[in-house]
Amino acid sequence: MTPTLSGAANARLQAISRSQLFASFLKMGLLGFGGVLPWARRVIVDERRWLTDREFAELIGLCQVLPGPNVVNLAVIVGTRSRGPVGALLAVGALLFVPVGVMLLIAMFYAQVANVPYVRDGIAAASAAAAGLILGTATRLLVQARPPLRGMLTGGAAFIAVGILHWPLFWVIVVLIAVGITAEWTASR
Repeated sequence: MTPTLSGAANARLQAISRSQLFASFLKMGLLGFGGVLPWARRVIVDERRWLTDREFAELIGLCQVLPGPNVVNLAVIVGTRSRGPVGALLAVGALLFVPVGVMLLIAMFYAQVANVPYVRDGIAAASAAAAGLILGTATRLLVQARPPLRGMLTGGAAFIAVGILHWPLFWVIVVLIAVGITAEWTASR
C-alpha cells in the first residue's frame, strides 16, 4: 500500500530511467553509510526533484509505520512507482550495495585475524566499552525518567529470571506482561 501521490508526482517518478534510479540510490548508500535519510531527502527532493518536500515527508511517514528500515521502505516505494518490481529491486539493491559490500570486506578481514590474540583482546575491550556505554545510558535514562517502583521490580525480575536463572525469555515475558498489566490496573484504581 502506498499513499496517493499527485498526478505530477507520479509522472515525475515514472519518468525516472532504470540507470538514474540505480545511480541515485547507489549514491545514497555510498554517502549515507550509517545515516541515509538526510542523503535520501537531498537526492530525491533537492537534486533530482522527483518529489516535493511534502510528498517526501508523506512517504517517510508511511515508511515509519511499515516494518523494516525507513529508507529501504522508501527505496521500495520510489522504485515500484518508477519502474515496478524491477525498479524496487534496483533501488534497494543499489542502496544496500555499498554497505553490504563494506561489511562483507570487514567480515572477510575479521575471519583472517580472528584468532590473533591482540584482535581478540581488542574486541573484548570494545565489547566491555560498549556494555559500559549501554549501562551508563540506561542509568542516566532511569534517573531522569524516575519510573515507579513496580516498574523497577518488574525489570529486576526480568533480569534475574533471564540473566541469572536462564529461564526461557518467551515465558518470562508472558508472565511479566500479565503481572505488569495487573500491577498497573491495580495502581490506577
